[in-house]
Amino acid sequence: MNSLSLNGFLNASVINSVPDLKQQIADRAQEATSGFQADLVSHLNGRIDQALLSDRAINENKADQARLDLRNIRLSITDNTLTSLRDLTGGLSLEMQSAIGVTDVPRQNAVAAEAKEAISEVLSRLNARHGERFLFSGDATATPPFGDAETLLNDIRNIGLTAVDEVDYAAQIQTYFNDPAGGFQTSFYQGSQTASDGDAVLSNQQAFADLFHGLTVLALADTSENQPYAQAGNPALDQALSRLEGARTAIVDIQADVGIRQSSLQNEQARLEREETLLAAAFLDLAGKDQYEAATQLRELEANLEASYLLTTRLSNLSLLNYLR
Repeated sequence: MNSLSLNGFLNASVINSVPDLKQQIADRAQEATSGFQADLVSHLNGRIDQALLSDRAINENKADQARLDLRNIRLSITDNTLTSLRDLTGGLSLEMQSAIGVTDVPRQNAVAAEAKEAISEVLSRLNARHGERFLFSGDATATPPFGDAETLLNDIRNIGLTAVDEVDYAAQIQTYFNDPAGGFQTSFYQGSQTASDGDAVLSNQQAFADLFHGLTVLALADTSENQPYAQAGNPALDQALSRLEGARTAIVDIQADVGIRQSSLQNEQARLEREETLLAAAFLDLAGKDQYEAATQLRELEANLEASYLLTTRLSNLSLLNYLR
């Protein structure tokens, strides 16, 4: 074989090795970045099923954690809402009782105005949602549970117009808020009567009906409302004051149930995080690649590729010289 043929052969051999070097460089670069084998099938050599099962378990674990995160967010919004309801209504019953006790009409009217504002705020909070999901509507997640404050107030004002006396007025209001066939459940509440989501808090519960019962009658105790049966000394107002305080206590109990669920979710989250750590370690044993080792190999391969290019150039020059001779 003459020198020209030998140089050509060597040149071709070097050139043919370049693509393989480039692929190895790409693989080592990926491994140095990811910490996992670039060619998992070759590395595992028959254990690919084990790796796939491990990877599936990791993905299922992450999905479970994502679902828990979503539930935690919803429960947190629910808990914050219930806290705000108690904050908005705190002291109203005591202030009205104090105003009535000394026949302080201006103060009575001021408390009634606060109660009316509180109704709007309470309704706004109970119409809370997460994304497009209303949290207090039960299974009717696309529907807000309640309308506006004026609708509720007008329902009770109409009762005042039809009541024959103070006893009848109190009885009709009791029916409106307490009876399953009353106006609160059949017309004012717009959500579902059931909740398939175990974390959901239905706002058609008696605690919320009592809260609106108390606030509405207090709001109509404003003398400018001209609701004689809602004024001091009438059974409807006494009943409303009792209902309001009872509702606030019942909401604390509902919050306690929410807190228990939050605690349970936190324990489950901690368990899944421990499981994730173990699964990740097992998968790393199967498919992992030492990133420092990969980086070292990468530098060596890059040096080899540079040397190949240099050798190719020299062989080409030699071949040209031999030809010219």
